[in-house]
Amino acid sequence: MKLLREYIRELLSEDAMGFVHDLAAASDEFGEEGMPFFGGDVGKGGGRAIKRAFNANADHEWLATLDTVHWTGDFYSMTDLIGKGKDELSATMTLPGEDFDWPLNYGLWIKGRITLAVNDQDNLYSGFYGDYGPGGEGTEEEVAHRDKSSGRNKRPTVSKDYSRYGQLKRGDEFGERYARENIPYILDQSTWDPSRTKSNNEALVDNWKPVGIILTNPDEVYTVSGLDYIEGTKEDIEEFAIGITKKILLTALAFGVPVYDTEREMLWSPK
Repeated sequence: MKLLREYIRELLSEDAMGFVHDLAAASDEFGEEGMPFFGGDVGKGGGRAIKRAFNANADHEWLATLDTVHWTGDFYSMTDLIGKGKDELSATMTLPGEDFDWPLNYGLWIKGRITLAVNDQDNLYSGFYGDYGPGGEGTEEEVAHRDKSSGRNKRPTVSKDYSRYGQLKRGDEFGERYARENIPYILDQSTWDPSRTKSNNEALVDNWKPVGIILTNPDEVYTVSGLDYIEGTKEDIEEFAIGITKKILLTALAFGVPVYDTEREMLWSPK
């Protein structure tokens, strides 16, 4: 009986109804303080409330099976991420074994805890790294202290009004379906819906570790795949590689990860 109760409690903690009920209960935290919220800019409080509800109601075991990749159009900026595993990154999600879809030219395949996920990035608008720097997020000293301790945590900045969702009844077929079909968030396998993706899906990934570097350019893929003769040492790379190829190999060496193409084929490894 104890195991049955624990199983039922686990099922109830991973559902859309619990998620919207939590958001309805936190509706006073959305938007500008003291003003009614009808959707739009959720403010810091609303963004934190959404992440809190997600943490409480998402199926984190299933989410952990997804492959997440942070993308950039400028490979040289990827070195800025070395040692920044405490900072939350925006990433696309891909089912295990499927080819990677790429919104930009270069990807850093990462593995960490998904703290929020949506079928379409336009339902998140989490912003950029600099948006969470000094000014809006505190003084330079406060942000520097946060960078050294917990890292920079991102938030959603947009949402609709969920205040009336508290009226939905758990166990009611219409209510359960309405809650599940009217949220943009990916809480579990049943809310994974690529048909809702207009541009890219998006996940916020915290406490991540690098898994690999993803290349999309066919010329770069071809070049790197033919570099088996280059050992995984800085000296070898400096001697035998040039240009962007050298940068790719040195970055892979710094992260300690292989280089892949979008079909998950390993092209080169420092090991």
